[in-house]
Amino acid sequence: MKPKIFKGGAVFDTRGSVSFNNELILRKVKRFYIVKNKKKNFVRAWHGHKFEAKYILCISGKAKISAVKVKNFKKPTKNSKVFSWILDSKLPNVVYIPSGYANGSKSLSKDMKLFILSTSSLNESLKDDYRISEKFWKI
Repeated sequence: MKPKIFKGGAVFDTRGSVSFNNELILRKVKRFYIVKNKKKNFVRAWHGHKFEAKYILCISGKAKISAVKVKNFKKPTKNSKVFSWILDSKLPNVVYIPSGYANGSKSLSKDMKLFILSTSSLNESLKDDYRISEKFWKI
């Protein structure tokens, strides 16, 4: 499976608005966490898992999310394809990062916050945790 975006939407009337994402089905989610980078244009990368998958929603500001398929986490390949999306808190699009991928983010605004849903418990995630230098691939 490849990373993909689940498109959200919004409706407006005299009372205000309702934002939604009706494409997203979260049967396997076990936990969530929120990430806030320390400043605009800050890059937080690369973090991968062989088994864990993630869903990423920007709840404040704007962010660039990137993902790379990693065949060998101990010896990743520099020429792997980088998938990228821009998420904006004004529209509830959700990026899906499947297992077997490394992901990273770049804050495009000072107030960026990401809401991340994980398919692994914290203990499972810590046993399946791979870090790759932020400069290995370009976000």
